[in-house]
Amino acid sequence: MTQVLCDSGILIATFDRGDRYHAPCSHFLDDWPGQLLIPESVLGETCNFLRNHMRHGPALEQQFLDAVTVAESDYAVISTTGEDRRRAADLVRQLVAAPLGYVDATIIALAERLKIANIATVDFKFIGMGSRVSTMKPIRWVLQEGWL
Repeated sequence: MTQVLCDSGILIATFDRGDRYHAPCSHFLDDWPGQLLIPESVLGETCNFLRNHMRHGPALEQQFLDAVTVAESDYAVISTTGEDRRRAADLVRQLVAAPLGYVDATIIALAERLKIANIATVDFKFIGMGSRVSTMKPIRWVLQEGWL
């Protein structure tokens, strides 16, 4: 099964019809031929954004949680290990001037540990920084390579 690590932007865009990435992100999540992995840090960031920055936020947060926690879902929430958190902290330290935040750094750390080259994001800043510092070569930025 082909796996992809999801960043929060792709998940948030599916709930915001005014977002310029709404249609391609919704299409991607519906049509990805494998498992959609959501790091625990991305789950928290997405829930926080939906709840606090979107109209009808609490209801959207609940819809999102329902979608990712149903037993027969293509989504899987994955937890970071101590090793992942240490690697993320190292990446944040390396790119403190950039800045690369903890959530993006955990995605890179998980990609490296789990050997998952596919990452779905709409954050072009993340793409530029992540490609530079990741030991995972090559990273495949799936939305930019044929989905957008």
